[in-house]
Amino acid sequence: MRNYLAAECYKVFRRKYFYLSLVVVLALEGLMLWGCWFTWSNGNTNMDFYSAAVIVVMMMSVGLYAPILTGDMVFSEQYKHNTLKNEVAYGIPRRRIYLGKLLVATLVALIAAAVMVAVYVGGCWVLLPHNQSDQLALAAIGYTLAGSLPLWLGAQGLVLACYFLVRNTTLAAFVAVALLGVVPPILQLCGLLIHPIFETVRQFMPAVMLDGLRSHAFQWDYVGQCWIVGLVLLVGATVAGALAFQKKEIR
Repeated sequence: MRNYLAAECYKVFRRKYFYLSLVVVLALEGLMLWGCWFTWSNGNTNMDFYSAAVIVVMMMSVGLYAPILTGDMVFSEQYKHNTLKNEVAYGIPRRRIYLGKLLVATLVALIAAAVMVAVYVGGCWVLLPHNQSDQLALAAIGYTLAGSLPLWLGAQGLVLACYFLVRNTTLAAFVAVALLGVVPPILQLCGLLIHPIFETVRQFMPAVMLDGLRSHAFQWDYVGQCWIVGLVLLVGATVAGALAFQKKEIR
């Protein structure tokens, strides 16, 4: 497994895909930082470290869809280029292939998330004035990250299962978006028209729980629920995806 992980990491980090994607996001963060600094430098005393840093809290939901990119970086059109077929034909166990790609995709996602958060918060710290609200901003970011991380991991497991089980990469991405973002409003509609049980199920969807982190600020029992839901989704998607891939015919 170690050699396979090393090979997958080498493949991902030698491509421009990861770095170009990160540069684009960091450039957008730089634009946001410049806007915050420009607002403060023009005399707006309401703009400070707290006001700019807590934007991170509001952007956590976007991270739910980032696994579509990180999964694509690792999976890399393998059905289209027949590289997955070659790996299986070479004798690499399918379980190792599946878990190896999942671990590398998760590693890539964690590295990217750490860099993006560190650059933005660090930029806010350097460019903007500070006051007694600084600690509250950092605490809010830490709390939201603690609740978001397991839900992101669950989304990564779900996305990678889609890439393994759907031959067309674009279609797999659409399926992942539908499962993560379209199913919750459908459940909400079913809860209104059919039975309240659908609304109860919706409350445990990752997208809904991410949005709920703001309204459950510093309620650590809610963070515990996020970890339970995220890990259940990660393990469930991984087991289902690995078992289905084990039986899947690769043409």
